[in-house]
Amino acid sequence: MTYRIAGIDVHKRMLAVVIADVSVEGEYQFERRKVGTSPREICRLAECLVAEQVEEVVMESTAQYWRPVWARWSACGDPSG
Repeated sequence: MTYRIAGIDVHKRMLAVVIADVSVEGEYQFERRKVGTSPREICRLAECLVAEQVEEVVMESTAQYWRPVWARWSACGDPSG
């Protein structure tokens, strides 16, 4: 049974995203990508995480950079339908 998680390191103009399946025995396989912070890119990231069957997402941010990301992501609605 897979259990996919994502970690997002929020920067001013870029999100560093890592997706991992933590239910796999042995070493974890990580998928890394960089995403911009435009509203369109934030919504695409939400859709991608749903398509990748990510069940849990955590964000880390210095200062208040996470706030506009959270607001834009929330405005995208529920991409899972």
